[in-house]
Amino acid sequence: MMRILSTARAGGLAAGILLAALPAHASPGYPAEIRAHLGLDYTPGCDLCHAGGDTDAGTATTPFALSMEARGLVGGGNLTSVDNALDVLAAEQTDSDHDGTPDVDELKAGTDPNTPPSGFIPQPTYGCFDISAQAPAAPLSLLWLAVLAFAALVTRTGQRR
Repeated sequence: MMRILSTARAGGLAAGILLAALPAHASPGYPAEIRAHLGLDYTPGCDLCHAGGDTDAGTATTPFALSMEARGLVGGGNLTSVDNALDVLAAEQTDSDHDGTPDVDELKAGTDPNTPPSGFIPQPTYGCFDISAQAPAAPLSLLWLAVLAFAALVTRTGQRR
């Protein structure tokens, strides 16, 4: 009797390990949870997180999915992790497609946080062309520069005569 019980436990343990090792697939409750948590009037499609809508293991590779995972989203139908990750995205104003509009705002507007608008060219955020931390030039400073250039030109022209 003891041997049968032992064999049954070992079999159950082996089955549990095998099931846990199987690749995770899409969590069907996540789109509805995103809708409910953000108060959307639509339910996002699986392609919000899964490349091309393919919900097989390893396809949650869209910029939005990667942002959610980096902020605590886990698989297995864990709806609390969806809510927590969305809250962090909102607090951080995360913009996965770098178009200037935070992901949560895009979802509320019904736009795709994975795709910038057509023709959008993001400003570089590295190297010599990174202007993100620079204050915009004030229009008056440009006006003064034009006045000084004009005055120099007039002065120079007047001296030639």
